[in-house]
Parts: sequence; structure tokens; C-alpha cells
Amino acid sequence: MALHLVIDVGNTRTKAGLFDQGRLVDAGTFNAPGPSALEQWLAQRRPERIGIGRVGGQGEELARQLGTLAPVEVLLGASPGPIRTLYDDPSSLGVDRWANAVAIAHMSPGRPALAISLGTCITCDLVTADGVHQGGRISPGHRMRAQAMANFTARLPLVDPPAMPPQLGTTTADAMAAGIHHGIRSELGGLIGELRNTLPGLAVVLTGGDAPRYARALESGIFAHPHLTLLGLDLLLSHTGR
Repeated sequence: MALHLVIDVGNTRTKAGLFDQGRLVDAGTFNAPGPSALEQWLAQRRPERIGIGRVGGQGEELARQLGTLAPVEVLLGASPGPIRTLYDDPSSLGVDRWANAVAIAHMSPGRPALAISLGTCITCDLVTADGVHQGGRISPGHRMRAQAMANFTARLPLVDPPAMPPQLGTTTADAMAAGIHHGIRSELGGLIGELRNTLPGLAVVLTGGDAPRYARALESGIFAHPHLTLLGLDLLLSHTGR
């Protein structure tokens, strides 16, 4: 087996994926990643190469520590990939967004595709049928919106909206939950509708911690892929070896 270990260092947690020739064979999530935790998770499996995509702040130190296991490549938004981007400055493009764009282009060849990641922030990235990343959007995520209302007002509480709150709340907390959930649903539904008017056959893939709740809330034909970013990181790692 030609094993690749790819690590997505996020703002709040870290995900790892083990790939055998492009096929995901195992995935894990870590709150405090480190060589010992990763080695315990790997057990006797030894990767030939390691790719680290850094959004959070631990990537460089983790890369140094994991160098004893296998050669390490730190993957960036400016890393070369199998598609091209129109981003003005690829070095400012988050590697998670670049990985998501590469992954959806791989999953839907010859078809326009939109990746939506629902985590700390909501990111949307569009790839056209000719394999060009057109850019995207960034907006506050589910919890960030809740925290902003609680932190920047005197009396509003911190809420965690249920999976499907009512359209209109009859308490302050319910009204906030409705505003967060249905605001995001309307935001995403509006973007998807506008893009589908100009890009027939648009594929839409959601990923990130809040993806399942919004995949259910949006129209049919939209699905959640829990390991989209890991898939993209593996594709970027494979591309750097050519």
C-alpha cells in the first residue's frame, strides 16, 4: 500500500485521514493533536508521505514533529493543484478552501460545482466545468453568529439553535435561533439558486460540522460529505509528488 496521511488543522479541531492510492481508509478527529495521539491512531500503519493543511496555528510545529514518521509537506492555498484558481493572491487563499475546490472538481469532472463548508466560518467556493476555481464567499458561521449576538448586546443570551427551529420564535431565544438557522438557510439557498440559473447542472456539496443540518434544510440534490477537505488535501499531496 502507498499510504498518505493528510491532516486538516482547523480553528477548533484537527482531522486526519489515511488514504491508500486516493481511497480513504480511515479518518479521525482530535481536539489536541500531537505525534503521540496520531501515532496511537495510526497503530502499525506507516504512511509514506504526510500532508498538513494549516488553518489553525499548530501546523508548522506539528510538521516538524511528524517528520520522524515520514516526509512532510505543508500544504497551502498557493500549493500547486490539478486545477487553477482566479484568486488574485493564492497565498491568501485558505488551504481548506483550496482543498475543497480541488475535491469537488475531482468528484464532478466537466461539471460546475460548489463547495460549501459550514464551520467556524461559512465558505463557498465555485469551480466551473472547465476546472477553474472562480473564488467564493466567506461569512460568519452558525456559532459565530450566536456568539456575536450574545457578546455585543447587553441582554441577549447565547443560544444553540436546534436542527430545525420554527420560522418565527415566541421567545427571545427562539427568535434568535430562528434568525441564525433560517438566515443561513436563506443565504445558502439564495446563492445556490442564483448560480444554478447561470450554471445548469451545478453540483453542490456541503462539508464541515454543521453540514448535516443544512443539507436537510436545503432542497434535494444537495448532500453532505464529511471528508471533503481531507480528500482535497490528499489530491494536493499527490499533485506535489508529480
